Amino acid sequence: MAKNSIILNVFTILLLVFFTLSSCKESPKQKKELSESLKKENIIFSEITFDKKSDYQNTNLKSLVLTFKNITYTLKFVEDRTYLQYKLDDKIISDWHQISYNFNYDSSYEDAEENIKILYDASINKGFLLLPGYTEEYPVFNVYAFDKDRITYIENISTDDTNCLSFSKEKIEAIEQNHEVFFKTVNNQKGKNCVLKKEKKDDLNTQIIESDLQKITESISSSKQQISIPTGEYFATNEKLDDYGVSLKIEKDSIIYTESGNMGKMYNQYLLKQVKTIDGKFFLKYSEVINGYTGDADKPLYFGILQNDKGKLLFESEYTEKKYGLKNVIFK
Repeated sequence: MAKNSIILNVFTILLLVFFTLSSCKESPKQKKELSESLKKENIIFSEITFDKKSDYQNTNLKSLVLTFKNITYTLKFVEDRTYLQYKLDDKIISDWHQISYNFNYDSSYEDAEENIKILYDASINKGFLLLPGYTEEYPVFNVYAFDKDRITYIENISTDDTNCLSFSKEKIEAIEQNHEVFFKTVNNQKGKNCVLKKEKKDDLNTQIIESDLQKITESISSSKQQISIPTGEYFATNEKLDDYGVSLKIEKDSIIYTESGNMGKMYNQYLLKQVKTIDGKFFLKYSEVINGYTGDADKPLYFGILQNDKGKLLFESEYTEKKYGLKNVIFK
């Protein structure tokens, strides 16, 4: 009897252990839910498109402006040094401070600009500004983290993997996981996603050189004094264009070019964007078609160069030269 009681007790214990282990084991559904939950915790910062406007021909002080949504980055170049101003909703978040940006060592203003990347997550209004860095051998990006309160130089990223050396020309994304951020390429040309390694950030003289700041302030004052163009609609006065109803409509944040014909019927209408200003001349590029057809509007390097001259607008245009045989158009 005692023997049977012992066997029964052992069997009961084994049964309890079995049910306990079974209840602790995750089902495939639970594993999937856990995996999805972990994925949701990751924050993905993807590359975005943004507008660029430069004035590298400026003999005073060269600059580059990057804009997207309500964010504006302005880079000013003083000799071999670069200064950055960060604005959000036209409010200065971070005023002029020196940054690491390679535009001169085995590079140029144009090449460096081409390699700039912005990674962004709109759901949290945070991101990373990636600027080409100084390098002896492998490509390098200087990483600046930004949010609504600040922009901070956090690290450099690079790789010495021979299969990944073209990473600066490919799309990059950042992944934040458990408060750690890592960067990797997306759809590498060789079929490999490359995780980029972190490197020590550059040593910078964080003290603003007083003469540099003075030059920046003077350049801003000078640009504000440049002749502006009053808003309104201006019509071509050249006799050769009488039958084409060519006009320019200048608004606060847009310039619209229109061809309407002598009967007032609209044929083509284009939105132009200002890409740079030099000595009071506004360099305009085709942005998009509003009405009609694109035609050759997007072909020239510049749609036209506009200048205010005592109440009339002088418009030097590759587009009108090709279409109407008239390069210099006068608008009033």
